Parts: sequence; C-alpha cells; structure tokens
Amino acid sequence: MASLATTYHAQGRYAEAEPMKIKVLELRREVLGEKHPDTIWSMAELAATYNRQGRYAEAEPIYIKVLELQQEVLGEKHPHTIGSMADLAITWNSRGRRDDAIGLMNKCLQLRQTVLGPDHPFTKQSAQTLNSWKNG
Repeated sequence: MASLATTYHAQGRYAEAEPMKIKVLELRREVLGEKHPDTIWSMAELAATYNRQGRYAEAEPIYIKVLELQQEVLGEKHPHTIGSMADLAITWNSRGRRDDAIGLMNKCLQLRQTVLGPDHPFTKQSAQTLNSWKNG
C-alpha cells in the first residue's frame, strides 16, 4: 500500500495517494508504534503530499513532529533528520516565514557539509536554496 501511494505521489496523483498514505500511517502507528522509523517515514510522506498540493498549513505541524521524532530516534546528524529540516524550511518559506526558513536551511546546510561533505548533491542543493532565498 505504501509503495502504491508513493507511485501515485510520483505521478502527481495526490488525491489518490493521500488516503492511502493516511491509512499506511494509521496502520504503522498501530503495529509499529509512533517512534518506529517506518512510522516516522510515513508521516513525512503524508506531509510531502500535502506540501505538493500547496497545503502548507497541514504539512507544517507534521513536518515539525517528524523532525522532533527523528532527532530523538535517529539523532540530529542522521541524513533523514537533516532532510526533514530542509523539508520544514521549504514549508516555512512557502508560508512566508522567510527568516525562520533561512535559519533552519542554514543549519541544514552546515550539517550536510559536515555529514555529507561540500560536494554532495544534497549539500549543493541546500546551498543553492539558501542563496536563492537570501537573494530573492
């Protein structure tokens, strides 16, 4: 079910992906618990679907919860945690919270430089996003 929802999301079929992602999240919470990495991943996937639909107000609290859980379970320097920082920063920027977005993306960039290195594509992407926000 999760794979099919991901396929629908990748195809831009968000209205079909959303209820499946909600169901997957409910089942994973029930079976695996709130702090299981797969459950946290499902939360992030649901937030991504909301984000792609421009439903930033719905995505934001989920991304915040995902980031909190990942920091607790995986640690701040885990690549998934850092990716969630970037997702939340992008959501904040989309909601007009530019200063907050810049601050969080800057932290994301610093962590990616340390963990992934300066030449990693994700590090370069964070730097590019940060520069566009500062100059745009």
